[in-house]
Amino acid sequence: MARSGVTYDQVAAVADGLEGEGIKPSIRNVREKLGTGSPNTIQKHLAKFRQLRPPTAAAAPELPQALIVAISAEIERAASAARATVEERLVDAQSESDELAAEGEALEVERDSLVEQVEALTRERDTESGRATQLANDLMDAQKRVEREQQAAEAARVDLATFRLKVESQAERLLERATEIQELRENLAEAVKGRTVAEQQAAVLAARLESAADQLAKAESRAEQVEAKAVKSVTLAESKVEQAEGKALKLAQAIDEIREAASQEVRKVIAERDEARTLAADAREQVASLMGRLEGLGKRRERVEEKNKSGTD
Repeated sequence: MARSGVTYDQVAAVADGLEGEGIKPSIRNVREKLGTGSPNTIQKHLAKFRQLRPPTAAAAPELPQALIVAISAEIERAASAARATVEERLVDAQSESDELAAEGEALEVERDSLVEQVEALTRERDTESGRATQLANDLMDAQKRVEREQQAAEAARVDLATFRLKVESQAERLLERATEIQELRENLAEAVKGRTVAEQQAAVLAARLESAADQLAKAESRAEQVEAKAVKSVTLAESKVEQAEGKALKLAQAIDEIREAASQEVRKVIAERDEARTLAADAREQVASLMGRLEGLGKRRERVEEKNKSGTD
């Protein structure tokens, strides 16, 4: 708030008291008596006090009447001329004094306003300084949180790398099992091929038996030998066929078991992969969120610093 200046009544009372003590009122001694007040304001009130104060009449000396009349006429003439000059100068001085007083009061008002602005800016600077300190603390906390999140993300990356190694190892095992399955398939194909050969041999033997039957009349003994040999070959062929069928059945069962185990392993690997992707996505989102907050805090800190710099300038 602007300071209230001294009043005319205060200045007039002090000036009147000083004159009563035989002291000419001046700006300095009036201000010393009041203990406060602007010199410009005191000067303006003193000028008004002097204008309203009637001049004191001096005691006239005892002179002859004729001389008194002549002196009075001369004094009146000189006084009239001097009075006109003095009044003109007084008017000019009073005008200049009023202008100076008005300018002084305006400067004082401006000074008081500037003092208030400085005080307000000082309070604002202190407030902004506290905010800047709090923002700095918040920034440090955010940096610590970012470091923790980065460590968590690094741990997640390590876990993901471990999981990838595990998946690669499992893939290698699946590849080995696939190779085994391929070998079993080849064995099965060979067994089927053997059965086909046996069937072909049986067909050949049947043809031979038919031919032997036709020639039975001609060579009974030879036919018996051929028939015995054919029976033996058929029996052997049937035995081989049964063995091949049993081996093929076992291979089919083994293939089904391996296929089921591989399917379970693949489903497990896919589930672990999806879980790892979810964890990695969550970690990336958390890191992105923290980086956004850190960037916002950095911008807020820059604005505060620019504002403090502008206030200091």
